Amino acid sequence: MSSSVSGGNKLQEHLASIAANLSKGENLTVGFLEGATYPDGTPVPMVAAVQEFGGSINIPERTQELEFKQNKNGDVGNKFVKKGKGNFVQTVTIPAHTITIPSRPYFRNMITAKSPTWGDDFSKILKENDYDGNKSLELMGEKIKGQLQESIRDTNEPINAQSTYRKKGFDNPLIDSGHMLNSVDYEVKS
Repeated sequence: MSSSVSGGNKLQEHLASIAANLSKGENLTVGFLEGATYPDGTPVPMVAAVQEFGGSINIPERTQELEFKQNKNGDVGNKFVKKGKGNFVQTVTIPAHTITIPSRPYFRNMITAKSPTWGDDFSKILKENDYDGNKSLELMGEKIKGQLQESIRDTNEPINAQSTYRKKGFDNPLIDSGHMLNSVDYEVKS
């Protein structure tokens, strides 16, 4: 497209061309898209919502094998060891219990912090891409996706429970396997 337009007809043609390009991209969705699941089939959007808003999970009673180290004198230590690292196994019944996950509003905080610039950002992207609606929405989707992933990485309160910290070995509340972080995506529907 030319950068300067003169005359009524030329201006109308130029504006019609811009409008045609813009109408190609109609809808941008950024977040945890339908169909995203963990390897065990758990929906990622459900886990992401529980992390965002908090919630409770009821854990049914179960039996579990715990591994310990048995000393040379036959005494068994009182600290668990990782599976395969112990030489003494005990089967225990873990009673039903509820785990409460606090709200960690990474998504709402990102929207509050970043959305004020989205209009200007999108205007610049449109102009840089000759008003190609789909391409501009794809680039905007990638930008917001990155902002959401950054918010997940940067959210550190409320901190993990000590038991969660010990299990994970680090203290980023919203990252365990990285699956939720890597499931952030975007989709442009035209």
